[in-house]
Amino acid sequence: MKRRIKISTIILSVGMLALSSCNLDEYPHDSLVANTAWQSVSDAGNFRTGLYSSFKACTSGKYTYLTDDQADEFNATSGFGNREGDMYTWTFTSSQYDIVDIYENNYYCINQCDELIDNIDNIKTSSSSDSLKLANYKGEAYLIRAICYHTLAIRFAKDYEPSSAATDLGLPLVLHYDPTVKPSRSTLQQTYDQIQSDIANARKYLSTVGAANSHYFTTDVIDAFQARVDLYEHKYSDAVTLAQNVIAKYPLDTDESSLASMWLNDASGEVLFSVFQSSSEQGNDYSPYLNYSTGSSTFQPDFVPTKWVIDLYSNNDIRKAAYFVNAPMTSLSVNVSDVYLLNKYPGNPALKTSQYQYYNMEKLFRAGEAYLIAAEASYEGGNASQAITYLNELKTARHADLIPTTLSGDALFTEIKNEWVREFIGEGKRLDDLKRWHEGFTRHDPQDPSVLISATGAGYGDLSVDAS
Repeated sequence: MKRRIKISTIILSVGMLALSSCNLDEYPHDSLVANTAWQSVSDAGNFRTGLYSSFKACTSGKYTYLTDDQADEFNATSGFGNREGDMYTWTFTSSQYDIVDIYENNYYCINQCDELIDNIDNIKTSSSSDSLKLANYKGEAYLIRAICYHTLAIRFAKDYEPSSAATDLGLPLVLHYDPTVKPSRSTLQQTYDQIQSDIANARKYLSTVGAANSHYFTTDVIDAFQARVDLYEHKYSDAVTLAQNVIAKYPLDTDESSLASMWLNDASGEVLFSVFQSSSEQGNDYSPYLNYSTGSSTFQPDFVPTKWVIDLYSNNDIRKAAYFVNAPMTSLSVNVSDVYLLNKYPGNPALKTSQYQYYNMEKLFRAGEAYLIAAEASYEGGNASQAITYLNELKTARHADLIPTTLSGDALFTEIKNEWVREFIGEGKRLDDLKRWHEGFTRHDPQDPSVLISATGAGYGDLSVDAS
């Protein structure tokens, strides 16, 4: 779904219409004067609503799942109709619309953050509660800007390495709203320094206390996000400390029904933040993984998980039943009855306007990630025993087989990497993880080649992509 409507412009226009008629002749008819739209707390609140709406547009649907389809966790079915085909086969160019949308929509969101940050201090307040509101709005804008820049850094720059970040190319940094500015690329170090600066400012202004299933940013979300950034920056000790803060407050689901409900109903005690949707305010959908057909009474997905992924789960692991459904499926004229389909996006009943829709709220930060950040950062920091502790705590909650306390070296790191797959399949982390580990991939071991577009052949079932 392409979004070209400028939400901030709409809000500014509505604000202008609210002015009394005697003021209309004071302003040009072909432009908007920004300071007239930043006069009250409600003006800022309206702009904040638009900002979160823009953030939803670039964090749901394909903005989540696309990179997982690019990697080695899924196979395209013979009926996938070439949807996301050039991304799946790695034949895309810089003008491919998905790539353009990721770049453009994140920068559009950044520009909205810039506009709020530049103008919100113009509003005069008469109460401490209003001052607190404005401070929180400003902190949220800094945090959204940081998240968007980190997304863009992962997609459009090299992996961060301390030894080369000062010379590796980063992003064009746009820190003030100016449609005419065309900055050159910063270094990757400067990009990450800006992300950390925005995080620091978010901490300065944002004071909203964390609570499960929040639809607005909180101080706990700051911890969760900075832990993620610190892992990428090799700040391993800091990443562990921040991840511990999250782990202490958000207990993991420990039974199959609760874990499945998190994905069906978009609510769980382990979710720090999810991007708000309603039946009248939907984001992008997640139809490629199920797509039920009333004609055939079977599912007709575009992508199915590979066998090697399914085999990673022991039968007692509650994620196997909560994250997947073993059900009849059809691909073109081929019918099969024993294929596992991803069931993380079954469609929240509260968001549907018809029976077979696949809208779910993107769970951008949840406690499972904190355990894996703590495990990986502990391992990279040379503390294998601590890494095993965090890994086994996550496994215990999911009823998965524990690893020996004596595991070390490459065998331990392999288990950490496998646990990232088990926990986050379909949530858009696989390609990012491979990039962080400087690893390529080869697609292998499909569940049932008869339903795939090709069991073998370059670009499909056996595609290889180098780490570079």
